[in-house]
Amino acid sequence: MHKDKRNKGFTIIEALIAIFILTVSVSSMLGVTAQSASFSRYSNNEITANYLLQEAVDSIRNSRDTIAFQMKTSGGGWDKFLNRYGWNGGSNMDKCFNSKGCYLEIDKFDFDNTSDGKDISICGTSGCPKLNYDDELGSSLFYNYIPILDEAKENVVNESIFSRKVEMKISDSNPDELNIKVTVSWNNGTASSTPKTQKLEMTLTNWQN
Repeated sequence: MHKDKRNKGFTIIEALIAIFILTVSVSSMLGVTAQSASFSRYSNNEITANYLLQEAVDSIRNSRDTIAFQMKTSGGGWDKFLNRYGWNGGSNMDKCFNSKGCYLEIDKFDFDNTSDGKDISICGTSGCPKLNYDDELGSSLFYNYIPILDEAKENVVNESIFSRKVEMKISDSNPDELNIKVTVSWNNGTASSTPKTQKLEMTLTNWQN
């Protein structure tokens, strides 16, 4: 009896089809993985922005509670609190009351200095400077304005993608009401891409008045 001795393995065409299917499958998986990594990075940036917003408003509220209330009878008070952020009761407003807004070096805040406010600076014409990230906690905060330079002492190596601006305005109807807006901006992609922003607004009052 004659036996069929033909090769029962894959033909070249079948092998090519199998390779094509495998390539498409792997490419799809890599695409999903890359997309997931991108979404994860974007989500992480959103969380960081929210943290930076909350950090700023908590610092300002803490400053109000300390200077305006706890130090009310010992060189503080509501006006001292406002003066520290640039309010002078007139038209020539400074720091956070300036049209450019201000940025806060929160780690340098000094409760004993109610009038100077060297930790508060006006933002430049091109915006507020970017925060630096220091995972070794050179200050008390991960995000601050302390630069870490490279070995040649020429370039900052810890600049983050985030900048933070604080704007303040006394209510038109109530001098004991302070409106605060904090904005955090960053780029998820290249420097030329449209920046993303998160904002947080808060009102503080001189409720002990």
